[in-house]
Amino acid sequence: MRLDPRLGGAAALRLLLAAHVVAAFEPITVGIAIGAASALTGYLSYKDLYCRFAECCRSERPLNASALKQDLEEKLFGQHLATEVILKALTGFKNNKNPKKPLTLSLHGWAGTGKNFVSQIVAENLHPKGLKSNFVHLFVSTLHFPHEQHIKLYQDQLQRWIQGNVSACAGSVFIFDEMDKLHPGVIDAIKPFLDYYEQIDGVSYRKAIFIFLSNAGGDLITKTALDFWRAGRKREDIQLKDLEAVLSVGVFNNKHSWKCASHEPALSPLGSQATAASTSPHAASSGRLNFLGESGDPSVP
Repeated sequence: MRLDPRLGGAAALRLLLAAHVVAAFEPITVGIAIGAASALTGYLSYKDLYCRFAECCRSERPLNASALKQDLEEKLFGQHLATEVILKALTGFKNNKNPKKPLTLSLHGWAGTGKNFVSQIVAENLHPKGLKSNFVHLFVSTLHFPHEQHIKLYQDQLQRWIQGNVSACAGSVFIFDEMDKLHPGVIDAIKPFLDYYEQIDGVSYRKAIFIFLSNAGGDLITKTALDFWRAGRKREDIQLKDLEAVLSVGVFNNKHSWKCASHEPALSPLGSQATAASTSPHAASSGRLNFLGESGDPSVP
């Protein structure tokens, strides 16, 4: 005898409601109710059912590249380089079933040019709750690591936090704001998680994502955009190669900057490897993005 799907759905709902009422008193009954609901519906596993009511880590869930592209194009104004490179880097990384290292993105530009806004868009496309997700972690240098005399404590706490959260969710996202104000000693605590290690203390960090936001080089990026304007050239004419040299100088001259290019082969959106990131599973998955400053378009928060 074939069960009417509508009957099964109604029965499942009643069982779930009943389970909710007795959850605090009879955990065994709750488990039986969930199992019965799954059997009646015929397609829900325990995990599927649980994840309908609680946030789950879905590291293997493919990235909806179309949705990310739409978000970037509709919400981000005047940042054609960032839109292009972020889409390629994230799509390539998420499509790679066995990345060799975590994805690291370093976003540079003056305050107000959209770095935090972009990191929010990225977070929401990776985990639906975005910055409110249990799997997205935001650190602000001046708030979380303010005292130079406590660097050792910060290092230990940060490493334990990253290890614990990646153990719970391989696709965890870590956002570090105001990297130009972060003491180099704290930066050293992050570096081991970003390299080509298969595991560190039994934990693989290869599917995690690290996003670094910095004002370093913002003045030089703005100068480049201004030079293009004075020359009568469009903002969209600026290419990645036009910013490579100036940003490298700006980052290097900032004593607190995270100089990733000096210790790892960067997949730099400022160089020719940017396209390779989205196509080659062996390409280095790190990059530095430039935010060009204000434009005549609606402002970015």
